[in-house]
Amino acid sequence: MNNSRYMLSDKQVSDISLKDLAQRSRFGGIFYLLAFWGAVFSSAPARQHLDIIGFFSSGFILLQVYRLVLFLRVSSPSRTKINAYFFHYAFVYNASAVVWVSGAAWLFYVNPVVDLAVTINMMAAAGISIGGVTVLAPSYQIMRSYFVIICFPFALAAGLFLNEPGNLIVVGLILGYGLFIFVTGKQQNRIYWQALNDNLKLSAQAEELEKAKIAAELAGQAKADFLSAMTHEIRTPMNGVLGMAQLLAMSNLNDQQQQQVAVINNAGRTLMHIINNILDYSKISARQLEIERVLFSPRNVVNEVMLLIHPQFDKKTIKLTCLIHDIPELVQGDPYRLHQILYNLVGNAFKFTNEGDISIGVSCEESDDHKTLFMSFVVKDTGIGISPDDQQKIFEQFYQVSHFNPHVRGTGLGLSITQRLVELMGGTIAVESAIGIGTTFSVTLPYTRPVDVDVNTLSRETSKESASDSPSKQVLHILLVEDNRINQKICEQFLFKLGCTVDLAETGVIALEKFDNAQRYHAIFMDCNMPEMDGFSATLAIRQIEKNKGLNQTPIIALTAHVEESIKRKCLESGMNDFLSKPFLFEDLESVVNKVRSELVNQSTNLNN
Repeated sequence: MNNSRYMLSDKQVSDISLKDLAQRSRFGGIFYLLAFWGAVFSSAPARQHLDIIGFFSSGFILLQVYRLVLFLRVSSPSRTKINAYFFHYAFVYNASAVVWVSGAAWLFYVNPVVDLAVTINMMAAAGISIGGVTVLAPSYQIMRSYFVIICFPFALAAGLFLNEPGNLIVVGLILGYGLFIFVTGKQQNRIYWQALNDNLKLSAQAEELEKAKIAAELAGQAKADFLSAMTHEIRTPMNGVLGMAQLLAMSNLNDQQQQQVAVINNAGRTLMHIINNILDYSKISARQLEIERVLFSPRNVVNEVMLLIHPQFDKKTIKLTCLIHDIPELVQGDPYRLHQILYNLVGNAFKFTNEGDISIGVSCEESDDHKTLFMSFVVKDTGIGISPDDQQKIFEQFYQVSHFNPHVRGTGLGLSITQRLVELMGGTIAVESAIGIGTTFSVTLPYTRPVDVDVNTLSRETSKESASDSPSKQVLHILLVEDNRINQKICEQFLFKLGCTVDLAETGVIALEKFDNAQRYHAIFMDCNMPEMDGFSATLAIRQIEKNKGLNQTPIIALTAHVEESIKRKCLESGMNDFLSKPFLFEDLESVVNKVRSELVNQSTNLNN
């Protein structure tokens, strides 16, 4: 029988079938021997010929040993040329058939009467010898030759050596049963090869899918790495553009020049918002975005969003309001992502609202689990509204409803990223809108209620914030470690305007020399990527110097164009205290400097007390 897909010449399939055949037949010789003994020892005439019984028994034993040897060789993991053993198995089964038929013919000859011995012989032949055809399903060639050798000579021997009329009955039974077993064996052979064919196909498909999965993961990782590298390279010159634009805005310019600088500032901030959206989208798609779980004040996050976005409302006659109901002072979750969600929603509302007002509502609901609570954030505007059709699509990536307002442009990623962030945090987002009336976005997020929180924690944070709002005007001595000349100029001038003196170091090695030899610095602003010695190594070395000299730790603030969470963790693990991403705004640097001043004030107060 020819298989539609594979022939035994195919090495892979031949190896599989031969291993299967070896597994099936490794103990078959034992059953041949036991059946032969059962037949001959039940016959008194046959028992008298122990030498002949021993001869046939030796043949069965030798063939059984041969089976075991073949099984061990075929099953050996180091065996490579398995296909060569096909001939050996053909010999084993054909030899087994010859020995059995010869033994049965001899038994018929010495015991021609159809009695118990003949009946056992026939049953053994039918049940074991001919039944062995089904064991050979993996190989049609061996099965066919085995059937021909054992069935027809066996029937012929019964017809020649048994007395009539019983001999004809035995011949008919042998041929009938043999043909039935052979037809069944053919069916099993067909089923076996079809199953093998299907399994090989499935295995091949699984390998292809695994390769495709790995390729997709590598492509996703490559895309994420590419975008991360590109955003890093873009952020560095963008720091120069935005920094110089802000310095220009602080200088004596006429009205026209102030407007021109304002356009540069706005365009730069918009570009950075787009870059951040693309980077976040890449992280989410690559499943690399991590959700933090830290203790924070949701009220403070909402207030920060209000303060950050409020200057934009000077451009339109829109009122921004916020209503915060009774909510916990502290919860555990990701404040940065909450800030991003609210900023995206309020910024989106601002784009599509030309008059009226935009409001933020914050409320809290208890859950069945006393450790968890649900906070609801509602952003409502009186803008142009969203049609029912667009409401079904606004959360799709790159989809925009800017056809309502041709002057509004964007990436179409803001709401898509917002929805994915909400889902990653285990929350829900919904939208309700009517054309010409306005839109309401509702976000519900689960947070963990803090357990065993120091009641003074919040008050200390509040006091720090209030101190940073009106910090002491003490002159700070700053060590600026930065290799980019444009960034050096921008940071220096920003720090000068904030009442600081600056020492400049272009590499980590120079920074170590200045720190080890000069007077104490109030703070160090450390670039992470520098030649000779990067910021991480320099920070570790500075901490070691402080430890050796018994000095208090100097605040070290990372300056880097990297925004990945892994880089932030690396900064903190190396011993840095804070993180400032490039490009940063003047108010961002001012906030960090004020925090340093407030810490100095607190230290001075503690010493005086």
